[in-house]
Amino acid sequence: MREKIVCKHAVKILVLGLAAWWMLPAAAQNRAEGKLDVDGKPVAITQVYAYAKEGFFDKKKQDVVVLLCDGAVPAPAVRDVFAYKDLIATGKVHCVRQTIDADKQVINFDVGHQRFGSMGENGGSTEHVFEAQTFDGKTIAGRARTKGPQKSFKDVPYSYDITFSAAIEPKK
Repeated sequence: MREKIVCKHAVKILVLGLAAWWMLPAAAQNRAEGKLDVDGKPVAITQVYAYAKEGFFDKKKQDVVVLLCDGAVPAPAVRDVFAYKDLIATGKVHCVRQTIDADKQVINFDVGHQRFGSMGENGGSTEHVFEAQTFDGKTIAGRARTKGPQKSFKDVPYSYDITFSAAIEPKK
């Protein structure tokens, strides 16, 4: 009888453990994989941050900013463009930032690499795309890429192709 009770508890623990393990991917941390290539030198992108902000074109909607980098970015610098640009200028990180509107369109991009100088390569372009897998206001996942090789204002060739998944931090 005692063995039967112990066995039932062991089975319950095993089932709960398997359930927790199965649910782990749903609660997994942010992930990014891909590369930024600047002037023929590839940089592995491994970090992703995402946050919501007021819509640029429609204030009633929200845009999502996705920051994809080759190294960790301190929390304050994720949303602070000047702090972010300082990290780029000193070569501490290399990043791609896309601002994506509610229609899943890239409305602004920024490629941060010291090769481009202090301003980086940024603006609006249909050559920078986001292919959504998930875009539900809480999570963003998909592929950020250039349609093909690009040239900076200083004629530096670059491109990127990155898959990612991230929890979207709410507007501040």
